[in-house]
Amino acid sequence: MAKLAKKKQDELINQEVERLSHIFKDLSEEKKKAAQRLIERVAFMTITLQILEDSIKTKGPTYNFKQGSQQMIVENPAQKSYNAMINRYTTAYEKLFNLLPKETNSPPVDDGFETFVNNR
Repeated sequence: MAKLAKKKQDELINQEVERLSHIFKDLSEEKKKAAQRLIERVAFMTITLQILEDSIKTKGPTYNFKQGSQQMIVENPAQKSYNAMINRYTTAYEKLFNLLPKETNSPPVDDGFETFVNNR
């Protein structure tokens, strides 16, 4: 996914916003308003992380840095950005999904086995 033009990035971000908005379509209007900005941020981070991942895959997490007679292995700036953003992304994603209603576990359906065993 290398470096993308702004137009292509915006297109991918909008697709991700649509995908996430579909997941959260059943939220109350109040929660939808709260979630919208978070959806936009998470969508941006999703696409940015994909771009950073691609850069890391092609260039590697480290590279040889040479300046004059000095030579050393340094961390790829994309790797640094990825590491910082992935933590924030995870937190934002968690906050976003916490807006969804909690699933209630209904009691298991009685299939008669317990009654059978207890009556023996």
